[in-house]
Amino acid sequence: MNATLAGFVEAAVCSGRYGEILGFCNGIEGLVTNRAMRLEGVEKSKLESLKFQPGAVLGAGRYPLNTERLTIMRRNLQQRDISQLVLVGGNGTMWAADQIVTVCPDVQVLGIPKTVDNDLWGTDHSPGYLSAAKFIGEAVGAIALDLWAMRNFERVRIVEVMGRNVGWLAAAASLAQLALPNYPPIQLYVPEHPFSLEEFFARVDEHLRMHPCLLAVVSEGARDESGKPISEYAIGGNKSSTIPGGVAPLLSLKLRERGVPSRAENLGILQRSNIWSVCERDRREAILLGKEAIKALGEGKSQVMLGLTDQVVGLNEVKVEPVAFKDIAGLERPLDPSFLNGWGLNPSFAGWLQARMGEPLAETESTLDVWLLANKRGGEV
Repeated sequence: MNATLAGFVEAAVCSGRYGEILGFCNGIEGLVTNRAMRLEGVEKSKLESLKFQPGAVLGAGRYPLNTERLTIMRRNLQQRDISQLVLVGGNGTMWAADQIVTVCPDVQVLGIPKTVDNDLWGTDHSPGYLSAAKFIGEAVGAIALDLWAMRNFERVRIVEVMGRNVGWLAAAASLAQLALPNYPPIQLYVPEHPFSLEEFFARVDEHLRMHPCLLAVVSEGARDESGKPISEYAIGGNKSSTIPGGVAPLLSLKLRERGVPSRAENLGILQRSNIWSVCERDRREAILLGKEAIKALGEGKSQVMLGLTDQVVGLNEVKVEPVAFKDIAGLERPLDPSFLNGWGLNPSFAGWLQARMGEPLAETESTLDVWLLANKRGGEV
C-alpha cells in the first residue's frame, strides 16, 4: 500500500496538475472524520523510503459505511472542493468506492487493488499477494525442515495462514511442497474444500503409517460442509464481530487428544508486514499502479478499479485494464476450480504462482542439496 501511495504522489507531483494532494487518515474513516494530511511536499527521499516500508503510513482498518456516514463524507469532500478520489484496498474498499460514487456523482473515483488475500475479482492478482505468497513458501519450507529434524519427537505440525474465506495464501505453501518433496510430506487445507475432522484424522493416520512426520498447512478460514468456520473469535469488545482464526491450535489439540504428538504454529501478521521476503515484481506493480492511477484520472476514467491483466510481462512493465466497481463490489474471488484437486492442489497452481513471482524462494536449491546430503542413508560412521 505504501509503495502504491509513493508511486501515486510521485506521478501526481510530476504531472503539475495538482495544487494539493491529500491523504486521508485511516482510509474510509478519515473521509468521514475529515482527517487528512498534505502529501505534495513530501521529499523525494522520503517517498523512496516509503516504497520499502511495511504498515500503511496513512493508517488502515475497518470502518463500516452507512447512509449517515456517506452523507457526512459527501459534505467533507464538497467543503474541501475535492474532485478526484482514489481508494486503495481489497473487496471491502471497492464496495465502499461503489457506494461513494452513488452519493458523489461529480467526483472522479478510482480504485487500486491491494490485498494479501488475493480475493478481488477484476485483477489477475492483487499487489501484496505475491510477497505474502513468497514469505509463506519460504516460512513453510523452513518449518518443514525443522520438523523433519525433530521427527523422533514431534509427529505432526500444523501451520495456520491468513486468507479469510479463500485459499490463495494457503495454496502458496505448494511452493514448499515443490521444493522439499516429502521432507516431510506437506498437506494443504483450503476453504474451497469443506473441512471434515474425520477426513482430516484419516488423512493424518494414512500419512503417518508411511512417513515419520507430517506438516499440515491450514487456512484460517477453513469451513465445514454447512459453511460454518471451523474456528473463529471475537476481536475487541464486540462479541458479535468475529474473525476467522485459531484453526491450528484446535486441530493440534484434537490430535493430541488422540495420542498424536502435535504442535500448532501461526505465521501471523508477518505474512503482510515482513520486509525481507518482498517479491520485486510485487513492489514494482504496486508502484506502477499508483502512477497508472494519475494517468487514468487525466484520461477522465472513473468508477473503475485498475486491475492487472493475466499477461506475464517484464519486471518494469504492468498491463492494466479498468474494471467497473459494480462488477466486483462486495464479491469474493475463490481459488480457480482448475487449481483444486480433491483435498489438494493441482501442480498447475505452483506454475501459475511461480510465473507471476518471477523469482525463486530464498536458497531453495542449495538448502535441499545440503539436506539430502545430510540425510543420505549409508553414510553413517
